[in-house]
Amino acid sequence: MFESIVQASEAHRQSAHQMVGSLKMALKGCPECRTSQMIASPSLGLCDDCGSGLVALPRE
Repeated sequence: MFESIVQASEAHRQSAHQMVGSLKMALKGCPECRTSQMIASPSLGLCDDCGSGLVALPRE
């Protein structure tokens, strides 16, 4: 098992130079409260303040 983890890590390290610039910053926000924050997980979740569903904000 340890060897497979090392192989996966090495494959990621070797291909890291190809991924430079492929990540884009994105924001999620609450349409009710008008708060926004960076997306840090695959799911958007709920607003901490009012409980409304968060939405992905368009890039400006």
